[in-house]
Amino acid sequence: MPIINWLQLHTKLIVIIVGLTAVLEACVFLPNGFLALPLFFVAAFIFLPINMEKFTTALSFVILFSGFFGSYLGIPGNENIFLFRLLIPIHLFLFLFFVKKDWLRLRYVRAFLFLFIAFLIGMMATGFWAPQLGQSMRYLYFIFEWLYVIFLCVYYVRNENIYQMLAKWLTVLYIGILMIGVWECLTGNHLSQSGSLFYETTTSAFQPTGFQFNTNDFASLLTIFFPIVMMSITTWKRKFIMLSGLLGVGSITLYLVIMTNSRLAMLVLILEIFVLLFGWSKIWSFVAVYVLGMGALLVSTFHASGFVQKLLGMVTNSFTDKGDSTSERVQMYQASWNMIKESHFMGIGAGNLPIRLDEYMYGFERVSDNYWAPHNYWLEALANGGLLAFIPLLAFFIAYHIVAIRYWMTEKYSASSAIPLLIGIAFVAASIGLSSTIDKRHLSLGIGIGLALLNICYLQKGRMKQDD
Repeated sequence: MPIINWLQLHTKLIVIIVGLTAVLEACVFLPNGFLALPLFFVAAFIFLPINMEKFTTALSFVILFSGFFGSYLGIPGNENIFLFRLLIPIHLFLFLFFVKKDWLRLRYVRAFLFLFIAFLIGMMATGFWAPQLGQSMRYLYFIFEWLYVIFLCVYYVRNENIYQMLAKWLTVLYIGILMIGVWECLTGNHLSQSGSLFYETTTSAFQPTGFQFNTNDFASLLTIFFPIVMMSITTWKRKFIMLSGLLGVGSITLYLVIMTNSRLAMLVLILEIFVLLFGWSKIWSFVAVYVLGMGALLVSTFHASGFVQKLLGMVTNSFTDKGDSTSERVQMYQASWNMIKESHFMGIGAGNLPIRLDEYMYGFERVSDNYWAPHNYWLEALANGGLLAFIPLLAFFIAYHIVAIRYWMTEKYSASSAIPLLIGIAFVAASIGLSSTIDKRHLSLGIGIGLALLNICYLQKGRMKQDD
């Protein structure tokens, strides 16, 4: 019978669908039911013939993209346990025991990975004198997440075709995030996990956050992926649609970044636009002049309109009306530096700086809510881990930027070759603009993509030319 024949042909698929449905229901309705998810995958791998190489490759990209959604893909009632964090140990287990490794893919970037591993080990060493081991474990896990995301990028994004595929899907997601941001600005509504639902300010109701918690996080996400998305749009075949996409995505991104009131993000975005136009002008000189001319015409035409005046007013306020915020950050920087010197540059313990800052800012140790964000990734790393952890971290990013600049110069300042450098600049701005950097998955993905691109387009090709 046709039905029986169909069932026989699709037995494995039916078993997987039924089993996965049962596991997902357990995750939702049973206490700690999420523990059934890894058991399901282990059972499936044992009893069903699966091409593990293809499966782990697909799983790696699911991990990378699920990081954008965070707790929105979390277990109800356990939002801190979400898909991204569930899939990482599963992928690690499968990669270690069921997949044939091709370590040659990491041949030219292993120094970067070793530096980041040294950063992790340096932070782990502070556990011997850290006063709060719970905070240390939390901080170390975030470092491990960073390391694993970078590893996934450089290992699986191994050629230009895979990178272009990743960039296309990233562009689709980026445009969707832009639409959510516009919806937030126009309606004042936000997604359920948005910090704008909890802030009590006069502007927070109409400030976009997307899938992030606060506006600065959202601005950093837009800026770090902006060059990747813009260059991906240039690959669209129809010129009119391509130019419309560049103008539309660029304009909306600029509008949303202004709405976030993030000063550094505004400066980074303007720099990115300038560098990309500079790279394009050698090939698209007419297009660049046309776009800039049209932009100037639009600004001059609508300068008297309330909309443009509002945006210009927000830009001005972002740079002039944050005196209290700036002075508070300077105070935290001074306190962090004092703690660094008091620890004799050995570090106070991974993840312990926010607690010590809280005691400093309030003058006493509180029983609850004792967390004060340092707002500086570099001081945070030095204060938490001391020189033992800070030196390899600093070496990692210095080496990254040196290679990115050399690649950009080698390619004669083309727009596409500027992507890794612009990603690095966006990260540096975020590292001193965000309250915390280590727990931001989009930043690790941006650095991972930038390093993968350097590996594909510069390091591998350079060595191949030397071999020839």
